[in-house]
Amino acid sequence: MFVTTGYCICEECSGGFDLTYSGTVPQARHTISADITRFPIGTRLMIHDIIYTVEDIGSNVIGEHIDIYYDNHEDAVAHGKQIEEVFMVE
Repeated sequence: MFVTTGYCICEECSGGFDLTYSGTVPQARHTISADITRFPIGTRLMIHDIIYTVEDIGSNVIGEHIDIYYDNHEDAVAHGKQIEEVFMVE
């Protein structure tokens, strides 16, 4: 079980950076931020029925915390803080 939160590219969520830590353009329903000591860049994780790829990191994303990318701030905030099952995809 992991804590999941939402983020976007706005100043409040990510300092206004428009690229991920891995250098990609973040995409909703694809990009997540994770603790790369636990899930290296490129790791694929399934949350509900969506397969995401770890492409980003965050200063508060440590251990069992996943930050899910959204296209806009309203959706990111609406995600809130949830406890969800996360599965590795090979």
